[in-house]
Amino acid sequence: MTKLIKNFDTIETLCQRDFDTNETVQLLSQYNKPVYWSWGVERLLNYKNKGLLMYVNGHHHKGWVLIVLAWNDTYSYYLLEAGKTIKKEQHEVYFDQLQELIDKDIEYIEDYK
Repeated sequence: MTKLIKNFDTIETLCQRDFDTNETVQLLSQYNKPVYWSWGVERLLNYKNKGLLMYVNGHHHKGWVLIVLAWNDTYSYYLLEAGKTIKKEQHEVYFDQLQELIDKDIEYIEDYK
């Protein structure tokens, strides 16, 4: 698997449509609380009702995660690094997959079983 590194101009260019970021936070934090808390979420920001920014301190990723809602009602998320760089992106994620997929990218370790 190759490591995706690409640049973006602004957060706005990654966003698609408005959504209730509070509902998404609730989904992530209430479904499986220990998983969410293992991410070490330090900050949550609503970006113009078009994106949810989370600053995480996970095992695999320390930095910003941007979650957006696509026009087809699926989520996309991006692991962002300093310098306007995308470390990883994932598209067409259904709401019931969101926590699990984000966890695999920022925290999950096989030995946790």
